[in-house]
Amino acid sequence: MTLETARLVLAPWQPADWAAFRPIATDPDVMRYITGGVAWTDDQIQAFVARQLKVYRERGFCRWKLVEKASGDLIGFCGVGFWKDSTEPEMGWWVARHLWGRGLATEAATVALADAFERVQLGGLISVAERENRASIRIMQKLGMEFEREFEAEGCKLVRYGIDRAQWAAK
Repeated sequence: MTLETARLVLAPWQPADWAAFRPIATDPDVMRYITGGVAWTDDQIQAFVARQLKVYRERGFCRWKLVEKASGDLIGFCGVGFWKDSTEPEMGWWVARHLWGRGLATEAATVALADAFERVQLGGLISVAERENRASIRIMQKLGMEFEREFEAEGCKLVRYGIDRAQWAAK
């Protein structure tokens, strides 16, 4: 199963993909609003890929790996997973820094959101970002998500946006 946009392929992960994902998960700029700029270890990267494989196998969705059609490179991820220990599905994305500002995350999130509501039949989902992460908040808004609340976790000030299937269908 894959999803496609004009410029991207959203595909399930393979165990070996962790190595291609490593430059993204170790880039301090990408990790700025995730870990305060701290790079993930190889074990964390491998565990992330393993989680995506498990969630996809069990639930039919995941944070799809993003492959740029033009280059064939793995450039990030986008899709539905779970934030921390929450049981609510959460939409998230990371894109390699050299491709920021090109609308790729919005392009990927639009098709991933449609898949979550149409094929997977989720009733709703959330998205969480640090309050200072204006780029991600703007993507949430473009997707039609509505601000729900601010909260704090692990010393970070966060925002939560959400959308349900009816709101998405009405767009």
